[in-house]
Amino acid sequence: MDANAAAASSLENIIQHVFVLMLENRSFDHLFALSGIPGIVAATGESSNTYNGATYAFADGAPGRMPTDPGHEFTDVLEQLCGAGAKFQQGQPYPAVDNSGFVSNYATTRTEGAPPQSGDVADIMRGVDVRTQCPALYQLATQFVLCDGWHASMPGPTWPNRYFLHGASSAGLDHSPTSAEMCEWEGLKGFVYPNGSIFDALGKDNYRLYQDHLGDPLGHIPQVASIEGISVGDVDDLAHLEADLAAGYTARYTFIEPSYGDIINDTYEHGSSQHPMDGLAAGDQLVARVYNAIRSSPVWDRSLFVILYDEHGGFYDSVDPGPASAPNDGAAAKLNASGFGFDVYGVRVPAIVVSPWVERGKVDNTTYDHSSVLATLQRLFGLQPLTDRDKNAKDLLPLITHNCRQDCPARIGT
Repeated sequence: MDANAAAASSLENIIQHVFVLMLENRSFDHLFALSGIPGIVAATGESSNTYNGATYAFADGAPGRMPTDPGHEFTDVLEQLCGAGAKFQQGQPYPAVDNSGFVSNYATTRTEGAPPQSGDVADIMRGVDVRTQCPALYQLATQFVLCDGWHASMPGPTWPNRYFLHGASSAGLDHSPTSAEMCEWEGLKGFVYPNGSIFDALGKDNYRLYQDHLGDPLGHIPQVASIEGISVGDVDDLAHLEADLAAGYTARYTFIEPSYGDIINDTYEHGSSQHPMDGLAAGDQLVARVYNAIRSSPVWDRSLFVILYDEHGGFYDSVDPGPASAPNDGAAAKLNASGFGFDVYGVRVPAIVVSPWVERGKVDNTTYDHSSVLATLQRLFGLQPLTDRDKNAKDLLPLITHNCRQDCPARIGT
């Protein structure tokens, strides 16, 4: 056994259950730049965009709900990262990034509907007070490990980034799926990875899937059920998690989705995903609910819980995403006007790593993306990489210590 295998084997005795809750559409700076947490790389009042001759500096005062849904398709993110007028051609390098086009894109894009009123365009540069608006997230970020170098896996929307979490690739998908694609994947033939998904690699007995079924029933459509081999019937009601954890829980990997609110009418209201059109409170309550269930269960002392966001939702972030390993999985590209962009990360997003085995109050500056979850599972449980992305991804195992602390919050939230 080589040194890496021996280290992973030792850690497997400590971490036997990995849980992931993925929320949506918030950038790191939008949630945490104003948190006051020392050691983070964060936007300041010197961070700004210029649009129509006016300068818009990063500031506080983000609205509880955005007046309109910010753009986050591939072409939107291209403008946000590279500035108005940026062009990208298939086979060419991604343009130089200066994070200068967030305001111009929010003011003009129509990919998510009508743009905002002129007086609202500064909202895209505003951060929230996470201490009061997301107290559960803030408590976990300060009690466990806050990652300020975690990026979406590609510079685009929700679905491709969620697919990267499940398979270290989006199989060439760089856009939100069309109605025809969703009907095919959710109802006829599932979304296919050239090398399979993490669920294929683990096997049915080694994972569990849950979704929050509170709120609007129109949002109870799990995105993970679009993957080949997984159906809606495989995704349990989160209300059962606490009882399941107390009853001899054996799943190595547990993936949890929020409720997405009213997705039929594109309002996203009454969900728990923290979508910009729905606010933060229900998602923060969901975070507390999942933490409390794991914390009070028999598996807590052998658990690793990761809270993620699929992508930035159009909100400003001050950090250059940088280059990434392309999946190189032989996927047949589903091209649209945007072309490719899988050799760069997406915008930085919040991520919190929770476990009794991590350092209290640590800020981790390592560069991660959603494939880091797969790399962690693979190195813990002896699985092979699915693509070059997870093969080269940084895993979370260096965050694990061998000194379990006993002062983890017994319960958070109300």
